[in-house]
Amino acid sequence: MAAQGDTFLRLLSSHHFENPRDESVVDEMARYVILNAAFFVGAAFIIIFGISVVREGNIIRGVFDISLGCICILFIVLLRTKLPFAILGFIPLFIFGFLLAFLVSTGDERGFAGLWIYSYPILTIFMLGLSTGTILSGMLLVAVMTFTLIPGLSGFVYTIPVALRLICVYLLVAILTMVYEQIRLMMNRWNKQLTLQLKVERDLIEAMKDNLKAGLFLMDKDFLIQGSYSKPLEGILGTDEIEGRKFTDILSASLKAKERDTLEDYFKMVINRSFDASMLEEINPISEFSYLDEVNQATKIFSTSFVAVERGRGEFFVLGTVEDITEAKELQRQLEMEASKREEEMRALFQVIQVEPRVFGDFIEDTEYEFDRINDTLKNRKMNAQDAMVDIYQSVHAIKSNALILGLENFSAKLHELENVIKGYREQDDVSFEDVLRVTVDLERIMKEKDKFRDTIAKIEAFKVSAGGNRRQDRHVLVETLTKACEKAAAAQDKKAKLVIEELDGAVLETGPRRVIKEVLTQLVRNAVYHGIETPDERKKQGKDTEGKIKLSIKNEIGSIHLKLADDGRGLNMEKIKEKALRQHVFKNPADAENPSLLLKAIFSPGFSTAEVADVHAGRGVGLSLVKERIKDLHGSIKISFEQGKGTVFNIYIPFQEESVMAGAVMNRAS
Repeated sequence: MAAQGDTFLRLLSSHHFENPRDESVVDEMARYVILNAAFFVGAAFIIIFGISVVREGNIIRGVFDISLGCICILFIVLLRTKLPFAILGFIPLFIFGFLLAFLVSTGDERGFAGLWIYSYPILTIFMLGLSTGTILSGMLLVAVMTFTLIPGLSGFVYTIPVALRLICVYLLVAILTMVYEQIRLMMNRWNKQLTLQLKVERDLIEAMKDNLKAGLFLMDKDFLIQGSYSKPLEGILGTDEIEGRKFTDILSASLKAKERDTLEDYFKMVINRSFDASMLEEINPISEFSYLDEVNQATKIFSTSFVAVERGRGEFFVLGTVEDITEAKELQRQLEMEASKREEEMRALFQVIQVEPRVFGDFIEDTEYEFDRINDTLKNRKMNAQDAMVDIYQSVHAIKSNALILGLENFSAKLHELENVIKGYREQDDVSFEDVLRVTVDLERIMKEKDKFRDTIAKIEAFKVSAGGNRRQDRHVLVETLTKACEKAAAAQDKKAKLVIEELDGAVLETGPRRVIKEVLTQLVRNAVYHGIETPDERKKQGKDTEGKIKLSIKNEIGSIHLKLADDGRGLNMEKIKEKALRQHVFKNPADAENPSLLLKAIFSPGFSTAEVADVHAGRGVGLSLVKERIKDLHGSIKISFEQGKGTVFNIYIPFQEESVMAGAVMNRAS
């Protein structure tokens, strides 16, 4: 049927148009169709009318009509030539105008033949355009007015009322035709602009659909993907078998059964438009998810969005957008890592610049000393792995304690993580080579960060001037370190504590084992705050000052260095120590727990702590173990005395050469 219709249109359009369904030629083709139809009908009608007139005896009039019909047939032929439509349309319509004027002037059929004039404005304006058609219609109007209003010019007498009606109706038809044509032309212009715009947008959408990185597709109510999807979708999903498949089936390897059910429920809400678009976008269960590309065996990260679109007859589909954001996510992750690294470096730098260079330099020196100890432990093949882990544990704890004192929170946190690792190895029955290697690698990483600290402090020292001799520097560094240790520990426990220096022999610090003294006292000060000093409320209930006191003296006693550190806290809780010792199996013989002397020795065991919770500040049971090992290395001794509710005193004695002390005293006097 469509083919027959096209053939009929080609016949009436004089075969000037190969594709009668082309929108761009519809207007011009319509003119040819109307003109052909008018000539076909007019020729047949006029020839038949002429023959009937001849039979009635009016030979001249009949011949005229038949000749006019033949002219119409001639123009039907001419319409199929390459002559321009302006000529083919103008000539017959001009002749038709003369014919109508003739009919009006003769008053044929008692004036009724003149009614043909009403077709003239419609034909001329539509066929020849508004301007030419209006001119021809105006010319016929002048002729009609002349023949109907001027007496004696017409073969038929038109009364004034009849003439006016004839003229007014003609004017009405002409005006309405002109208005209609003007509106039609305006609508055609709008339609052409809209068609052009739609074509541009359609071409743009097609170009975007196949060139954008995002994949676009339509999905029906059964979640079946339609054929009009964008080409990039195949690359994104990793398959070209897309059309007609369920979108949820394609994602099946990436979703659990419950997640798939949730997704199907979501798609139903999109199609039914259960919520507004923004709400549906917010509750999209796969707005960002991991997709398993089974063909390429790769995991991708997708970003998706879905919206309902109507495709006519009230039928809604889901327009889906899928974008592979794997590279963007990886870049974002790298940028976040870089930003985090820079932030960490800036935070570390901020922490470093707040520490006095001399104190920080002492920290670097002590840290390197502990790392050297660790290296020696790792190289010592005679030491078993368990003992090596204890030594490494103590050194790491010593470095961490010093870092906490200086407020190096990031550095302390990394050391705390390493402590966790070592603690786990210590609790194993057997420590493997891989375990030791991991600890070594972690230590190397921390050493590099320490080297950055050294570079930073070197730059700071370049802008600062250090003053004072070695003795005053050693004294200042020790007091500063121990004061910070006390303040940091108190702040971490919401306590109030103050370090009071009662006596400090500078000669001992200058010529004695300064590093060990600082390390031991640092651990004892922290231990006093955490386990000895009570909270302000507890002290207030006991009638004590809310701020605890930790008193320190370092002095030379003939043949030895005497370190005394006393606090006014709660003292040692022997029952709690006994309970912990039995729980941690410190004694091989449980009966030893009844011996007070052995119980006091238990608090120096590796890993022993009365703290219920271990954190970055305390609770590892390393501090006093470290004190014991360091004093043991110097052949020293430790004595503890305490009074319940009144405090604990640590007396430490380290062998010392008399000559060294005397030499130091002489240097002090000389300075």
